[in-house]
Amino acid sequence: MLSLSETVFMNLEVDGAERIPLVTRLQYDAGDPFAVRVCFEIQEDVAVTWTIERDLLARGLAEEAGDGDVRVSPRTVDGRREARIELAGCGLDGAWGCAVFCAWEPALRHFLDRTYEAVPEGEETVDVDAFLHEVLAAG
Repeated sequence: MLSLSETVFMNLEVDGAERIPLVTRLQYDAGDPFAVRVCFEIQEDVAVTWTIERDLLARGLAEEAGDGDVRVSPRTVDGRREARIELAGCGLDGAWGCAVFCAWEPALRHFLDRTYEAVPEGEETVDVDAFLHEVLAAG
């Protein structure tokens, strides 16, 4: 099965002003064609992976998209086109939180273009039997 991976640099926004650069790995697997995995390397041995809908990321490059735990929107900062990715959820401590990441829009667009070349929109397929087998085996 075809897999794509690319390293991009994103910034974690802290308090809306400070930006902390992070190495981020984007991953796409044609076996799960609707999803992009975004692995944030927080520290050398600490990484957090979020799975984001591929079409949501693509829509968010042009307009505000998402209404739940993941929101993506375009913006320009100092003449630089970015995608603002807001991730919300509950942490291990049970507290609700939100993290905001900013990615250079051309790098994210390049990666998404590669995924759509690999599996064009509307041609995604999922092996439902294999998925159910995996879910039931985990239970």
